[in-house]
Amino acid sequence: MKADALTVYVERNAMRPWLTTLSKQGTIALVSFRYNGHNPSGVEVAMPSVVTADSTWVTFDMTIPISDMEGSDKFEQIRRIIRRANEKQVEGPAGLIGQKTEGDARHLDSAYKSGCRALFTTDKQDILSHAAELEVLLDVRCFHPDDDEDQFMRFLASARRRAP
Repeated sequence: MKADALTVYVERNAMRPWLTTLSKQGTIALVSFRYNGHNPSGVEVAMPSVVTADSTWVTFDMTIPISDMEGSDKFEQIRRIIRRANEKQVEGPAGLIGQKTEGDARHLDSAYKSGCRALFTTDKQDILSHAAELEVLLDVRCFHPDDDEDQFMRFLASARRRAP
């Protein structure tokens, strides 16, 4: 990972060739956690959030300490922001879990814990519809890879001007 690259979380279904190009140029560093399958080529492993025994993509050869695989201090707030109004919730060891939005909460928390400045997702209902509130909480800007390429490029240019 290039030292001055902007760290960007990318959900598996949000990978696009233009993001890969920026990563290969060293402009951004792509990270993700494999909640939904193996990371695409060129995407580093992000710091996970709330890994449980049923997390099928976690293996014993991972070098991340188990003690680091828990939610951040912002995790419950993330859950509250993105939880759907009538979503079924169940009590689990990691708190009250929304059955439709828990995975999204873990991706957002992983981005926060990994020091990302941006997150790419195609989830308009649960994440992008709450982008402004999530940015205030996490200091992570959310983008859609097909709709927001120009907006991200302006954000990237601005972030690079502000970098020390």
